[in-house]
Amino acid sequence: MKWLEDRTGLKDLVKKFLDEPVEGGAKWSYVFGSALVIVFIMQIVSGVILSTGYSASATDAWGSVYYIQERTMSGWFVRGMHNVGSSAMMVLAILHITQTVIFGAYKKPRELNWISGVFMLFIILGFGLTGYLLPWDQKGFWATQVATSIMGLIPGIGDFVKGVVQGGNDYGNLTLTRFYSFHVFFLPAGLMTFMAIHLHLFRRHGVTPHWKPDESELKRKTQPFWPDQIFKDVVAAVIIFAIMSAAVWYRHGAELQSPADPSSQYMARPEWYFLFLFQLLKYFEADMEVVGAIILPTIAAVLMLAIPFLDRGESRAPAKRLPFIGGFGAALAGIVCLTLLSMVSDSRDERLLAQKEESEVMAERAIELAALGIPPSGGAAVFTNDPLYVGEQVFRQHCITCHGYQGGGGDSAPDLTAYNSRSWLKGFFRNPNAVKYYGKTQFNEMPESLMGEEDLSYLIDFLLAQSETETPVDPILREIGEAILVQEGCYNCHTYNGRGGDFAPTLDGFASDEWLRGMIEDAGQERYFGKYNTMPSFKETIGKEDMDKLVLFLQSLRSEPSLALPE
Repeated sequence: MKWLEDRTGLKDLVKKFLDEPVEGGAKWSYVFGSALVIVFIMQIVSGVILSTGYSASATDAWGSVYYIQERTMSGWFVRGMHNVGSSAMMVLAILHITQTVIFGAYKKPRELNWISGVFMLFIILGFGLTGYLLPWDQKGFWATQVATSIMGLIPGIGDFVKGVVQGGNDYGNLTLTRFYSFHVFFLPAGLMTFMAIHLHLFRRHGVTPHWKPDESELKRKTQPFWPDQIFKDVVAAVIIFAIMSAAVWYRHGAELQSPADPSSQYMARPEWYFLFLFQLLKYFEADMEVVGAIILPTIAAVLMLAIPFLDRGESRAPAKRLPFIGGFGAALAGIVCLTLLSMVSDSRDERLLAQKEESEVMAERAIELAALGIPPSGGAAVFTNDPLYVGEQVFRQHCITCHGYQGGGGDSAPDLTAYNSRSWLKGFFRNPNAVKYYGKTQFNEMPESLMGEEDLSYLIDFLLAQSETETPVDPILREIGEAILVQEGCYNCHTYNGRGGDFAPTLDGFASDEWLRGMIEDAGQERYFGKYNTMPSFKETIGKEDMDKLVLFLQSLRSEPSLALPE
């Protein structure tokens, strides 16, 4: 130790850092600044670890985050801590600034302490904004587009600033690499610079003591930074680390939604610390957007920076600074209220809740499919590993122009939501000429069924039994089904087991893969609609592999709940 001390002066350096006198004694209200520094160090450590596995490109970003979270040892915990740490920094920064305002710690000669602290708050917000995009998932992709759109509202230079930030007119590799460089280089450098200035000024002017005691009492109660204040800082740091770890453990890391899809209609919401601004924009529409997005936040930022020069009184007692403390408190309360209003509004938005449900399902499915391999074309291509997903895309490409589906699509052919499920068939028999069935086709003359519930149930069971081509239909069920076909006059139009008419599709193999495939390939065959057919043939349009996946998708609709059917 003597050898080391002679060559480095380490002991004197440590003593210089730890022997800072704390006038009035150590207090729990002083821990927020130290806790903020500790959490920032945790963010640096976890961020460096994450960067060893992250790839900042539009094709690889989502896959690399998936690999970190799902395949790397404890990667989920490291990413979770980094994610929760961004919120922890924001909370601690707000608490630290609030404590500074209450203690009047921005007053002469500490004006620059306050200003450097406010700039650090802005940089912390920048961390949250730039880090949001890096996973390149749905939530981050669309929420960041909202943020850059706000930048575009800056009078005069908005389009230029927006173009510089996102690297052109569209989101892509340049956008991601720029956000990544800001997140890991420029913003950390800026925060460390202001932090160094802040700590230097803090050591120069000392801890701002409580406003009540006089000079003699402050000196009498003075305690050294080590070990008195350090003890409280360490306890606070341990508590914060425990809370963060518990949150990460409960959530099992950080959320990773499905890969970004620029063609989707995703309703974006920013992180909680930007929700107040999102809610504020709802009150300013069209040409007035610039007021809520740019002018009011700029005025608020300028007023924050100007507080030391506006509050020029000598007293630090809160009772003598009510206009300034009240103004700060009102602004903070306004932010909290706007945030809560946004959360309450979102909790009542049925479309948003439905999207959230769907997003969770899609995210789980994307992670499952990623385990099979992520194609070189990017994270969004993981869904090509899912035949159901591909089948749905084929359906949307070729079928949805005429057929309805989940409230969208055309209405000139039957709605295929929950197609061939029991609820769909029951509704069809009760009202076959409704618009959602055959009401807008030339096959709109089928009579409504008046059979009882029991007979209808037997008939549906009998028809669906035809789809199980590898399993013979139960003889008793077949006998009952054929009797109902006779009773209801179905043989007048439909064919079954070589008997019946040729006006409507055969019931042999009804709803089986072969039956569906034949219908799609050429509905004009005699076994389907024959000469009365108006549905185009897809035999040459859809390849065999895609046809198999389309049939698989149509078969999967039978398991969809009847509530999905539009009335």
